[in-house]
Amino acid sequence: MVDHQTLILITAISSLAGALLTQLMTGFFSYFNDRRKYKQELKNTFRNRRTEIGESFYFMNGEVMTIVQKNIAYWHNLHRDRSEDSLQYLHREMEKLTALNQRLNEENWKYNLVGIYYEVPFPLHEILQENKKTHALCLRILDLSAQIKVTLPQEQVDLYREYNLVIFELCAQYESVYSRMQDNMTCVKAALLADYL
Repeated sequence: MVDHQTLILITAISSLAGALLTQLMTGFFSYFNDRRKYKQELKNTFRNRRTEIGESFYFMNGEVMTIVQKNIAYWHNLHRDRSEDSLQYLHREMEKLTALNQRLNEENWKYNLVGIYYEVPFPLHEILQENKKTHALCLRILDLSAQIKVTLPQEQVDLYREYNLVIFELCAQYESVYSRMQDNMTCVKAALLADYL
């Protein structure tokens, strides 16, 4: 038979073991619950940030695409015979676009982060390469325009031919960039929608 003191000792030990087991299980569940909450908060933070970057990109890309379209229209209209008033109007419109572009560039840090959160088909490094080509073509047009102004009329034919070819090449460059930017917008839009479906 088990004496009274042994029974008290066994009861105390089993109570202590029960309390330790309860504390251990509570701690275990608390740890995993906190870990699950942390991971969920991290996922939510990432999703919110991804959405913010995606929406900012979508807006900025749309604005830049509008600028590209207007640049195409500008260059298509510039090489035609125009009155001085219509040329001044086109130049004022381009100045407005330049101001808009500068304002957009002040906020473009979010635009540049799109590659971190999305797999876009037209990444930033390729955009920068295409910008270099576009700038080179614009400078060539300006150089040709300056040459035409100081060249004798009979020598201007070849310069005008080259000028028109460079304008055509610039417009084709803009259209290519526009198409690739549209692919980026489609990609980001699909990813944003997938996040909420």
